[in-house]
This record gives sequence, structure tokens and C-alpha cells, in this order.
Amino acid sequence: MDLNSLKPLMADDGAVLNLVHPESEEVIEGMTITLLGQDSKVYRKLQMGKQQTALNRMAKGKKAIDLDAEKLSEDSIEDLVKLTTAWAGFALDGKNLELTPDNARMVYTEWSWIKEQVQEFVGNRANFFRTDAPTTSPVRKTVSVA
Repeated sequence: MDLNSLKPLMADDGAVLNLVHPESEEVIEGMTITLLGQDSKVYRKLQMGKQQTALNRMAKGKKAIDLDAEKLSEDSIEDLVKLTTAWAGFALDGKNLELTPDNARMVYTEWSWIKEQVQEFVGNRANFFRTDAPTTSPVRKTVSVA
């Protein structure tokens, strides 16, 4: 088999997650998030940064990481913010909610069911192989990866 046919080509371009209502488990029409995959350059850069931090700590004679549930949760949200490239159908208090790092962070913190769907979607490589992605996508708004 040709290895090129086994590349998750959409990992760097982004794939669209259609959010599912947490109670009814039905797709919420028009509410989507475009995400980069775990094989994307952005994701790999995030992971390399974490590895470098651990190596730097070990070089100073410290533990590779200090396990802290709150810090791990914050780190996972920050990763999701950086993997989110667009969204559509988000409103808050009757107003359109623009995609910004702060808004993405707030949504992933306050609505854990959204965060969980995003984490599951990013973690599933199959989502980034799909060729049946919608032909129309939400307006792209890039979140900087600082």
C-alpha cells in the first residue's frame, strides 16, 4: 500500500466537528468547530514544547513534571485553543461569539461537554482522513499559536 494514502491530510488544514447536544445527542444544526489534528504541525510543536520543558526541569535536577490536576486541565484547554481555527453558530447572551483565544478558552472551561467533544474529535485520526467533509465551511478565523 502506498504510504501517501495513509496520511491524515486534513490534520494541518482542519476538519469540521459538528457539535452534538449533550442531552439529546442530536447534531446541533449550524454549530461547528474547525480543528487541527494530532498529526498537525501545531500539535507536534505543542508536544515538543512540553517535552523541552520537562527536559529543562530534569537538567536542573527537578522532576520532569509536577503533577497538578488544575494545571493539567488548564494545559489541555490551552492546547485546544491553539488547535481551534474556526467556529460557527456560537452566541452568548443573544450576541454572536467571535472566535478569539479568550472566547475559546472561556467556552472550553465553562462548557465541559464541548471541551470533551473537541478532545475526542482531535484524538481520533479518522476525522482527518475524511474526504467527505462539507463543501462549505465556516469563515476561517485563525487563532495565533504563540
